[in-house]
Amino acid sequence: MKRYVIIAGETSGDNYGQKLIQAIKQQENEPVEFWGIGGSQMVAAGLNSLEDANKISVVGFSEVIKKIPTLSKLLNRLALFINELNPHNIILIDFPGFNLNLAKRIKKYSKNNLHITYFISPQVWAWNERRINHIKKYIDTMLVIFPFEEQYYKNKNIFSRYVGHPFLDDLKCNLYSGSKRDLGFDEKKKLIGIFPGSRSEEIKRHLPIYLDAIHQFQRNNPNIECAVGLAPGFDKSKIEQQYDLRKINIIDNNPLLMLSCCDVALVTSGTISLEATFMNIPSIVSYRLSFISWFISKMLLKTKYISITNIMHNSMVIPELIQHNVTSKNIIKHLAKILYKDNLKIKNNLKEVQDMFLQTHNAIDSAADYIITTNEKK
Repeated sequence: MKRYVIIAGETSGDNYGQKLIQAIKQQENEPVEFWGIGGSQMVAAGLNSLEDANKISVVGFSEVIKKIPTLSKLLNRLALFINELNPHNIILIDFPGFNLNLAKRIKKYSKNNLHITYFISPQVWAWNERRINHIKKYIDTMLVIFPFEEQYYKNKNIFSRYVGHPFLDDLKCNLYSGSKRDLGFDEKKKLIGIFPGSRSEEIKRHLPIYLDAIHQFQRNNPNIECAVGLAPGFDKSKIEQQYDLRKINIIDNNPLLMLSCCDVALVTSGTISLEATFMNIPSIVSYRLSFISWFISKMLLKTKYISITNIMHNSMVIPELIQHNVTSKNIIKHLAKILYKDNLKIKNNLKEVQDMFLQTHNAIDSAADYIITTNEKK
């Protein structure tokens, strides 16, 4: 039996990890076993879980510092277990703060020259490029999902392969194609989606501001409906109790289906902003950190923009609100511009970004095929 280790620490990683487990099972010619860390989707796909991903997911530098002792013990325990398991391949999905440290410790304890594949690259081309040194030393293969990343890594003498973006494959299969009427919304009204983040810290920092902005906006724009798209792992009833939702519904069953129906999305920076771009949904991207985390991030940031949509287009296609600029007033201003003035222009620019990805398809199957082929060459 072949054994794999697969590690993911966030909602998007759990989603892609589930699909990767399923694809490897389908393509392998013998029984396979998966060990590692992931969320509910990966466990449902057959992962033997070594720790709940929600317990290791943190945002920002100051937040990480508080968990260093616990994370350090977990990293050592995982590295020792993985070397005892001697898997055919170790697959690390995004989540660089944890995964690159794990790769280092795996290689430190390794007796068998274990192969480590990194799927979905850290955005080292945007910030914290010092991580390149870790990738060179401890990662054997980079499987990347942005077209420019393959050449970026090749220029650094790191083996990489562009496999495509897995979310586009889901869109082609119509997995995220809903209608306002089917989801209970009024087709005659504009729909604003709120996506406050996939981590508890992100929701605490962003959702109260988003809701305040929407409540003010609706007073002057009665032809507006709004819903919150809640990431997996959160208790809908607790969110309803903690925040001033009023008549705003929470969609926790397939929030991406709701995103596909939106006229505009208010999103916390992350995978969701690019998913909105692929759906041709204009969005407003926001992000707030603790003061210390923001101060350090600002020093390490190399790009003019925080969203991949703007980075790839090299212009401010969608508005970005960062740190102290995340205010109700700014959100309201951009909502009005997108809904009543710049909608067509933004959608045309989003289409240009989409076209940059469309040369490569079947990302998950391609990644699985490469991982299996690598094993067969051992």
